[in-house]
Amino acid sequence: MAEDDGSKCSADVLAGSYFMARLMVVLGLMASVLALSGLFHSGLRRLGQPSIISHILAGVVVGPTVLGRMVNLRQLGLEDPGMALDDAIYYLRVIFMFFTGLEMDLCYLRRYLRASLVLASGGSALCLLLAAVAGPFFYGLLHPGKKNFYPDGIYASTALFMLVLTSTASPVLIRIVTELKLTGSETGQLAIGTAFANDIASLVVVSIMDVDWTTYDKDGKARPDDLLGQPMAKLIIFLFLSLNVWIAIRMVVWLVRLLNRAKKGRQYVSMYVLCAMLLFIVNTAQRLNVFGYSASMTAFLIGLATPRDGPTARTLIDQLTYPVHQIVMPLCFGVTGARLDFTKLGRFTATQLIIVVAFTTLLGTTGRVAGTVAAGRMIGIPARETLVLGLLLNVKGYADILAIKLGDKAGIWGDAAQSVLLLSSIINTLMAGPASAAIVRQQRLAFQYRSHCLQDLKLDEELRVLVCVHGAGSVHAMLTLAEISKGTTPVAIYILHLIELMTAHKYAITHLYHPKGGDRDDNGRWGHTREIDQVVAAVDRFINDTIVAVRPMTAISNLVSMDTDVCNAVEDTRASLVIVPFHKEQRYDKRMVCRREGRRELNQRILQRAPCTVGVLVERRLGTIAIAERQPTAEGNQQSGSVDPEAKGSAPAHDVVAVFLGGPHDREAVAYATRLAAHPSVSVTVSRFLPERASMDATAEARSTTPMSTTNDSGGDDDHVTLMVEGKVDEEGMADEEFMAEFYARFVEPGHVSYTEMYVRNGVGVVESLWSMVGMYSLFIVGKGGGGGGAAAEMTKGMGGLNEECPELGPIGDFLSSDDLLGYGTSVLVLRHHDVAKKTRQTQ
Repeated sequence: MAEDDGSKCSADVLAGSYFMARLMVVLGLMASVLALSGLFHSGLRRLGQPSIISHILAGVVVGPTVLGRMVNLRQLGLEDPGMALDDAIYYLRVIFMFFTGLEMDLCYLRRYLRASLVLASGGSALCLLLAAVAGPFFYGLLHPGKKNFYPDGIYASTALFMLVLTSTASPVLIRIVTELKLTGSETGQLAIGTAFANDIASLVVVSIMDVDWTTYDKDGKARPDDLLGQPMAKLIIFLFLSLNVWIAIRMVVWLVRLLNRAKKGRQYVSMYVLCAMLLFIVNTAQRLNVFGYSASMTAFLIGLATPRDGPTARTLIDQLTYPVHQIVMPLCFGVTGARLDFTKLGRFTATQLIIVVAFTTLLGTTGRVAGTVAAGRMIGIPARETLVLGLLLNVKGYADILAIKLGDKAGIWGDAAQSVLLLSSIINTLMAGPASAAIVRQQRLAFQYRSHCLQDLKLDEELRVLVCVHGAGSVHAMLTLAEISKGTTPVAIYILHLIELMTAHKYAITHLYHPKGGDRDDNGRWGHTREIDQVVAAVDRFINDTIVAVRPMTAISNLVSMDTDVCNAVEDTRASLVIVPFHKEQRYDKRMVCRREGRRELNQRILQRAPCTVGVLVERRLGTIAIAERQPTAEGNQQSGSVDPEAKGSAPAHDVVAVFLGGPHDREAVAYATRLAAHPSVSVTVSRFLPERASMDATAEARSTTPMSTTNDSGGDDDHVTLMVEGKVDEEGMADEEFMAEFYARFVEPGHVSYTEMYVRNGVGVVESLWSMVGMYSLFIVGKGGGGGGAAAEMTKGMGGLNEECPELGPIGDFLSSDDLLGYGTSVLVLRHHDVAKKTRQTQ
């Protein structure tokens, strides 16, 4: 009776009665893989694991090992969840392989072509050698208890084993490199270029092997195929399939170029054209499958040969990146995990399984790392960097899985071999991320950055400035400010281009750097390429105009984690000052607007986390530099810092004023102003604000010195007023007096810096005094405010109630950056002092 029911169920399935049930089951399995993949990745990404691990683990849970054992899908005509998913995503896999080939931009290899090829050859050569030697031993481990082996099966297994060990999954590596913040470094770019070379070579070999393969029985003996087994027949089949693949590739390339000519001058093609293009590619690849060649490999070769210029490739990349990486990729790797059935490892004991997996993993890791280190040392790459490269290049996920499937299709490996090799690939990928991250952290700790505040930096010491920009509009003003900060010695200027990484483009890293040939206007609008080109052009113009060396850097991440990139760049460049742009920009109608939400929060995080002094520049047409006055003699460096317009014969290009109320941030502002005073094109004035009672004490005492020195002396007589707050010693006030006394002796008395004092009662008086100074200076330098002792708190009392919009700039900076001062063209630099002593105490 049971048999009759089973035969009836099968007949009903074949008749289509259970079609909707099967469809719902397959859709449920796909949804489960996507949901579990996201759940696993939310936890594993904190451990530095790429998303491919989460995809495979989700497939293992959905497959016959876990959930598949709870539900019997044979009643619906489905063998197991792995087979059901594998059949359902057949065409999605074709699109995925096409996109993989399209992402492998061969032009990315040009910058580090020699180094990439040497590293790829070195690591692959040693892996091939070890796999060739250990291949027969591996084949014996997969068949425990068996005594007789046929040479044909051993040779075929060894060849595929060599391919599995030498492969590298470049998309997985790109993800790891991005998460390690290495995309802008030479190590990261070398890793990506080497992975491309490895991946392309491995996939091409797989595609060649897939043209005509020999099947083997369970004993490892090749099965005779009569006429088809003859060498001449195999050669004819190979040539025939190769010709058909070449014709298919040429057809797609011709169609892409035809569409580019038809849509010349446009940024994208329409969605109808995109869908038609994908259908044509899938249909072309499927036609090759009729002749016996893999449709997936055909799609990969088509994607590899597709021209990258023009709107067609741009539309394919932009429209496919997000769905492929968020939907198709989890399903493809989920199927790989779902095909794993650990219940079929019965002939392996736990010890045997551990030995086989450990042997395979250790063999691949040793060959890749040792070969990469040896090749890297030959071309002069440091050993620590080559070690990172070796671990990164050991990630698996594409060519190795295809080779494993080919071995299963040909009868070389069974379910046990697939499980062992996939486990080894997963372990290799699991090790790559954390191991590389640990080495990178140790490397950064070895060259640990020690922050310095500007107050402790002498004028004859080199100042390292990191300038951060979001676009080309602020490049000139930021670099101008950095250049005039040099003091009496040259300044080291680094410019960091902050590029916001959108979710839909975060995997297509390589296409952000290399616009292809053709129409410049047409290709310049792809992704961030035009923005990058504009920043590079602005930097080049500044270098040509000023003959000042500027070292460009790029950081690509989302706004939430961009402050980490800035902090890492500060440590890498060992900067003492980082300058970031204000979150608002001046529009064409001279109004200040915020063009991107989240930039203000980014500036706030940088102000809190940066390990050095931070400056926020509110730029309002900061002027240019007088180039002719930029070469002081070696003997007159100190004198060149004096501001004497009559002696130079022309007015200075910049009139700068530093506002001092008190506190560490204001002291930092004055210290920075003294460096500007050493530039021949800058005139610096320091304006100190004092409480009104200090003015009364000052007028009660007779002075016999110059007005400026008298003013300074009055500060010394204010100790009874400013250094006592409610019976307690005002330490900040004492520090202010000591600092200003030294500043007056070094810069005011020799005439290098002008000095004024203003006496105010409260915040209203400060605002009125600042209003009287607006229009007289091109740049205000102020401290962030806070921590200035009792005197500063008294003078700024009431300013917080004046509709403070940006409290992170302090009361003075917030007032000077308001829209009320737009018409005066006055730029503002707000500095935040970095407490080195506090950081040292926290570290200890």
